[in-house]
Amino acid sequence: MNDDEVFENIQMAKASLILSLRQHGIVDKAILRAFEIVPHEAFIPDDYLIHAYRDKTLPLLHSQSISSPTHLADLLVPLEPEGAEKILEIGTGSGYCSALLACMAKRVFTLERIGDLAKIAENNWSKAGTSSVVGFNLDGLLGLGGHQPFCRILLGGSVKEISELLLDQLNDGGILVAAVGEPDERQIITRVERIDDDYLYSEHGLIRLSPLVSGKYRNR
Repeated sequence: MNDDEVFENIQMAKASLILSLRQHGIVDKAILRAFEIVPHEAFIPDDYLIHAYRDKTLPLLHSQSISSPTHLADLLVPLEPEGAEKILEIGTGSGYCSALLACMAKRVFTLERIGDLAKIAENNWSKAGTSSVVGFNLDGLLGLGGHQPFCRILLGGSVKEISELLLDQLNDGGILVAAVGEPDERQIITRVERIDDDYLYSEHGLIRLSPLVSGKYRNR
């Protein structure tokens, strides 16, 4: 297969994914455009490139995973990232979601506790031409106090409850989105909007994500 055929196949697969997202109910133009722009194949382990535009969760190092495109879109819709000045993402993974956010926000900060994944994400952003993301190898559940407040905070994995520490890092009018629930069950996509010193909670469907874990990871 020559380069032109590979490119054509990728474009067809990407178009199929966008159609799948639309059929899933994703109509936000900025979010759909981000999925069109960002090359998912740049964030996929080589052994799984054939699955780059299939709507499925894919494995990463250290028993981590890349969430399926529909799961990511389900989180992005209530987040409303378009035009945000500054977004904090917790759980970088392969860096794919950070790249999607970078298409819609002015600046993205992302935290990954596993050093190997933080390095892989940096390489992936370089391959994809993503330039407005700043990655840190830190415990994400502590947030990033030195750069607060944030317009948006997105948790890339599930939590049993949303900590006040993270809510305090939102600015007035800021939005946090997280999957809240037990790790072995379906979780509730929960949106929290800060209004002055009050927080408005709303629910946006069900999802199943791996749990976020606190503490700096040590390679074994």
